Amino acid sequence: MPNTQPPITRLPAGPMSMEYLMGRLMPEMQNYESEVLPLLRLWGVYKQGFVQSLQQVPGSFYAVANFNLRGIEPDWCRQRLNYFDMKIAHRLHGKNWSMVPDSERLQWIAVPERAAYLHYNSVWSIPIQHQERFLLEAPGIWRKVVPSGQFDVHVIGEGEQEPAAVRTYTGKTFNPVWTINHTILSGDLRRKK
Repeated sequence: MPNTQPPITRLPAGPMSMEYLMGRLMPEMQNYESEVLPLLRLWGVYKQGFVQSLQQVPGSFYAVANFNLRGIEPDWCRQRLNYFDMKIAHRLHGKNWSMVPDSERLQWIAVPERAAYLHYNSVWSIPIQHQERFLLEAPGIWRKVVPSGQFDVHVIGEGEQEPAAVRTYTGKTFNPVWTINHTILSGDLRRKK
């Protein structure tokens, strides 16, 4: 049987003094000036651009998808939201829901937020004929998809400032890389690969 032991890479020896250790860069800090610092300097600009793009998202419903579970990862949440999207589509469009064109289906964007539990703030655009049914049935369907979860859905008011305020709130916690990488668009989930 061949030797399957992994190769061991030895670090160069150095004195174990505080002065020597403080002089060495930690791996995550080696690219600080070239990669991290520019993001920090542009954080406000990135957030402003992200919130501005949310202002363009159509939608008349705001929802919070809570999972109420500790230690979950965004990829798991993405799978649950995808399953929820399919279950809602089946309920609203019947057994041939997957054949319904995207233009007639629910359109939404979900933005992650880390609080006590990871959850997603979302804006939903729902065809008028499905709005009442969505409002009534979505929380129950969410409970079937995530038994510990809660889906709070609200109609966005038609006041002059309310749509903009809801979208700003949706993007309130922003990290240039993490938020953008884990924001979910309904259309992205439905693309054929």
